[in-house]
Amino acid sequence: MSIGTQRIGAITALILAGAVAGCGSDPAPTDAGTDVGTTEVGADAGADVPVARDVTDAGTATDIPVGMDVPGTDVPVATDVPAATDVPVTDVPASTIPGMPAVLTRNASFSTPLTVVLTASGVTSYFTARTPGGEATLFRSAAGGAAPTTVAVTGVSLVFPTGLAIAGDDSRLYIADQAANRGMTGMGIGEGALLSVAAEGGTATALDIGMLRRPRAVAAHGSPEQLTFIAIQDDGTPVVARIAATGGSVTVIAMGGALRDPSAVAVAADGTAYVTDGRADSGLGAVFRIPTGGTPARIVGRLRMGLPAGIALSRDERRLLVAGWDVETGPGRLTWVGVDGMGAMSPMSLGAPLTSPVGLSRARNADIYGIADDTATDTAATSWGAVFTVR
Repeated sequence: MSIGTQRIGAITALILAGAVAGCGSDPAPTDAGTDVGTTEVGADAGADVPVARDVTDAGTATDIPVGMDVPGTDVPVATDVPAATDVPVTDVPASTIPGMPAVLTRNASFSTPLTVVLTASGVTSYFTARTPGGEATLFRSAAGGAAPTTVAVTGVSLVFPTGLAIAGDDSRLYIADQAANRGMTGMGIGEGALLSVAAEGGTATALDIGMLRRPRAVAAHGSPEQLTFIAIQDDGTPVVARIAATGGSVTVIAMGGALRDPSAVAVAADGTAYVTDGRADSGLGAVFRIPTGGTPARIVGRLRMGLPAGIALSRDERRLLVAGWDVETGPGRLTWVGVDGMGAMSPMSLGAPLTSPVGLSRARNADIYGIADDTATDTAATSWGAVFTVR
């Protein structure tokens, strides 16, 4: 069996075990209308295959774009969002390039981890994975390879939690679940939910994201804290939106156009969002920069990615670390990408322990990265997947 087949099989198993269970009757995401042109920046500008322009079919009701019904979309997001108080932007040292990934936790109590976040110091990690019985669950693990413990999330059934973020003070977690049961909110079942829950666990609160569905990624940033998340409209058009961490009106910052299937997001101190999209760039994968109030600009293409396709911003905000895999040699890899596109496609020699990295994040106050790999294993393992740390 080829590496590509293994990876597709792993992702398909996740979807069958999770997303299909909650939203099997929903249509697959489709492109809506003619694409908006994308700004090319960086060293590879002009050399990549242009993103294909879709032509809207005529005659079927499903091709008619569904109008946005998100409250407060006309309320602009402040562009002067200050950095977290414990990390002054003016006093952040240049980020160091991390070394070889080390196993943070691999245990028979979980399998196929999807996403991971670290506390501000990087001492503790939270990640989503499945129990031996196949239930999507939130886990917590201390540094040093300690056996993970479950974090109880009540009031909602997690199904396919592919997005995870942590508050600046480490007090709360935000979960983007593409198929969570939202019956508790009276907003339907199987449409997914953007959840807020205390870091120690407890009853989850579903934030009202209007008519958006299937949130798949989330990043917490700014003060007061905001959440930037990725979801879709009824017709499958991808949307990058923003909401206060405490709830309120939703502001759409990007929708459709060059975005095909965005699955992970990282946000800078000024609100600029960086998004991975595994279907962009003619299906080869790309990273986009979305400035506040601007349009998506592709900064690098031809990056093979998993699903979700993890991304993290270095502490000095000069580089992005992107999770993916090498189509030629097979092993998973991490790739440094300059935020301006310069120095793009600089894969690190980190493939040995990685097979299919999907979730990726950085500790808020340190150049320590967490990586969720949904298939990494060894001969002694009794389950698939592992969580790594890189420093």
